[in-house]
Amino acid sequence: MDGLIFQIVIFVILFSVGFGFGRYNERKHFRYLDEQEQRLAYIQVNNSRFIVSEHSGQMISSNVVISHDYFKYAIANVQNMLGGRLTSYESVVERARREAIVRLKLEAERIGATQIMGIRLSTTELGMQGGMVEVFAYGTAIQHPTSLI
Repeated sequence: MDGLIFQIVIFVILFSVGFGFGRYNERKHFRYLDEQEQRLAYIQVNNSRFIVSEHSGQMISSNVVISHDYFKYAIANVQNMLGGRLTSYESVVERARREAIVRLKLEAERIGATQIMGIRLSTTELGMQGGMVEVFAYGTAIQHPTSLI
């Protein structure tokens, strides 16, 4: 009986430490995304399909794969049994989507573009039990004459 209590205490301690580190890393990633989004705000993004531009453009793309941690997985399994929104997974999908757009803007910045037209996002669930989410972003980077080097 003492061995069982000891194992439960160890499990609770390790679970709490892992959960704390996971939350810390997630918040750190959200802060990084906020900083990058503010810095790259000058790059305009639109998702219109049929807008034309007389300026030259170049196809750009980015992708990101983000995995949930074990603790989000455990919480999501409980929420899945009870029904309703899987809020623990929503933050993973949001981080992946925002990271893909930031990377797309970084690619546009690298080639000197100030606008991305026709942006599209594609989301895929990866892993045996849906443990990872991939977001693929693509669009046309427009280089205005004033930004050409």
